Amino acid sequence: MLPNPPVVRHKQQWDLSTGPSDETVYMDLSFFQELQSRFGAKVTEFSVAYVLAHEMGHHVQNILGTLQKTEQLRRSGRYSQAQLNKVSVATELQADFYAGLWARYTDDRARILEPGDIDAAISAAEAVGDDNIMKRSQGYVNQEAFTHGSSAQRKRMVYERLHSGDIRQGIL
Repeated sequence: MLPNPPVVRHKQQWDLSTGPSDETVYMDLSFFQELQSRFGAKVTEFSVAYVLAHEMGHHVQNILGTLQKTEQLRRSGRYSQAQLNKVSVATELQADFYAGLWARYTDDRARILEPGDIDAAISAAEAVGDDNIMKRSQGYVNQEAFTHGSSAQRKRMVYERLHSGDIRQGIL
């Protein structure tokens, strides 16, 4: 069984993150207001839980050594920024994958999903796609600068993992 990282509510200039050094998930609840007002996402109890599950996915990556491996690649100096961005995208999509598995297995066990919950999670995932953020903030999209994946990639990761439940599909 994996250790449970503490979740700390805070108000900072950054939104949500998992601190690999202290194994704490930091959650700024104003992020969800921005998600809704600035990016047009549906914010529901389930979409908040889904975002938290994504951050817990990063905690799982930390425990499994994935984050350390990506950091080694970053420090090696052998890869271009565009190549490192692709690694970052894969890491973020894997955290989405883990969140989808959490939703699937938690619903199988406790029947937590209500009508509209999956749409809300997909809306949140799409809202933070790099293409959506770039289009809204700078007016154009640069795929080489993606660090979190496109809206379509994030939507697919949420939807497919909620429906497949196959953990073997999440290996980087």
